[in-house]
Amino acid sequence: MRSVKNKISGYAACALLLFVTACFGVVYFCLRSFGTSYQEDMDRAVNQFALSVIDPDSARNYNVTRITDEEYYTTLNKLKNFQSGNSQCVDRISLYSFNNSGGICIFDTGGDSIGNRQEYDEYTESVMAELINCRNSWTADGGSDVVCYTSVRTVDDQPVGYIIVHMKKSPLDRFNTPIILMYVAMMAISLIMVRVFSVLMERNIFRPIRELTDTSLNFTGEDEDTPTEETNGDEIRGLRSAVNKMFMHINSGAESLSRAIFDANHDGMTGTLNKRCYHNMVENFRSCSSICVVYFDVNNLKLMNDTLGHESGDYVIKRAAEYIKALMSPKDYCFRMGGDEFLMVMTDCTYREMDNVISRIETDSPIILNRDSDPLKCALSYGCSYGKGSFDYDSLLTEAEEGMYEKKAELKMLLQMPER
Repeated sequence: MRSVKNKISGYAACALLLFVTACFGVVYFCLRSFGTSYQEDMDRAVNQFALSVIDPDSARNYNVTRITDEEYYTTLNKLKNFQSGNSQCVDRISLYSFNNSGGICIFDTGGDSIGNRQEYDEYTESVMAELINCRNSWTADGGSDVVCYTSVRTVDDQPVGYIIVHMKKSPLDRFNTPIILMYVAMMAISLIMVRVFSVLMERNIFRPIRELTDTSLNFTGEDEDTPTEETNGDEIRGLRSAVNKMFMHINSGAESLSRAIFDANHDGMTGTLNKRCYHNMVENFRSCSSICVVYFDVNNLKLMNDTLGHESGDYVIKRAAEYIKALMSPKDYCFRMGGDEFLMVMTDCTYREMDNVISRIETDSPIILNRDSDPLKCALSYGCSYGKGSFDYDSLLTEAEEGMYEKKAELKMLLQMPER
């Protein structure tokens, strides 16, 4: 009888809880829908306004020269007036250009002047590649506000930076806490109602049935303590435990194998693919329809290791790998070919894609890898080659390597590096 009572009580509890959940779910969904629609409309309006007043070519020129004019302040005042007129929902509008070391202010209604540098925080560092690539637009939850990132590029598809809009969250979000509290309160009331229902069933239904059952057992002479239901023994628990352990071992073995394969093909320090993996893939590169090879080398690394120690040298190597990986698309590969040499291979790429990557590298050059406090400079030299259709991969590799050595010599003269 106890199992029947528990089932009925459980069904009643589930029904009430599902009903309460459904009611509050509908209310919450409606509020969230209105809030989301309101937020999206505001986001769209702010971004459209910012894009309409900011000239990408002029903004790119301001970023390069840091020279402002009347047009610059006219644009900045328009942004400030718009933000001030919509202060109930817009906290800040800015345009930042991003590179490997952080963001550089171009326009900002929050007080930052042109050229001010902003270091990456935890979130922006996680999307650093997207910010540098300057292709996509998205919205992120900033905790107390919503941050919208909209990419800006020139007419000839050169990256300018990101319009960053800090939006206050929808006013409807203020109802979230009361709704949750009300939901919890209704859940508690439902559980109390189920408990009362259970007590009433016990008193008016199940107790009389048990009394009748006891009377019947006494009449037949059977023991009242005789069990009426079979229970599961330890064997079932043991089987369940054994099956669980078996699956745990299978999963553990699969994870270990995956890790071993990963370690065999990746460089432990930088996380890039290693030379062994390159030799396994080189035949695939020979059969590509088009390919771009970029050979990188770290200038002055040996002197850095000899003078400041391998810890400083390792820092430089990791910085080089991070910079190269930030240039890559999902179909590109990066290999660490030696102590200070990296090879980036872009497969089935167009000349435009190759040109975009090289333009970004040349814009950042000289790419300084050492810490600001280090007395020695380590820079990244590079050389590239491109082939399409019928090409000799080995010749392309040689061409890229020769270009890298030319750049290496150029950087030594530019940065006044020693010959060793």
